[in-house]
Amino acid sequence: MEMPQVRYFLALCEEQNFTRAAMRCGVAQPSLTNAIKRLESQLGGALFHRHRVNTRLTDLGILVRPELVQIDRSTAEAKRKAGKFLASRSVKSQPKAKEAFMRVHHAIAVVAVILISFGVKIFFFSPPTAEADIHAVQSASMNVLQMTIDHPNRNNHPVQKMNDMSFVFSDSD
Repeated sequence: MEMPQVRYFLALCEEQNFTRAAMRCGVAQPSLTNAIKRLESQLGGALFHRHRVNTRLTDLGILVRPELVQIDRSTAEAKRKAGKFLASRSVKSQPKAKEAFMRVHHAIAVVAVILISFGVKIFFFSPPTAEADIHAVQSASMNVLQMTIDHPNRNNHPVQKMNDMSFVFSDSD
């Protein structure tokens, strides 16, 4: 016995017409008829009295109908339980997926901060231009030469290189 045969049998019980039952089940009428014939041969007798106007259950059909209804309900319940189980399993695994998602976004944020800081360093602490003294020492702070480049009278001022940015104060202050 196959599940489609059970569904076709129950649809035919309700519709009492092979054509309407086939439409309800989404199959061609000959397919439904063949499935019902196979079910009847497996159970050992006719399940329906076939008339031109309608189709009625035989005594054997009346006898097995509750069992086939129970099979259909059990199948539906099994599908429902399986769906519920799989849904709860995916919810339980969701924190791991969220954690992986957060780790990826954290890594992207770290890379973005590194790239931005590298760009800022290049922008503010770029190598000296051609106008500047080539021998000026690169440091994280500006030297006096770099500060006077934009001054309008820069050619009139003496340039001092300051490699050490510490200042010495006298005790007399």
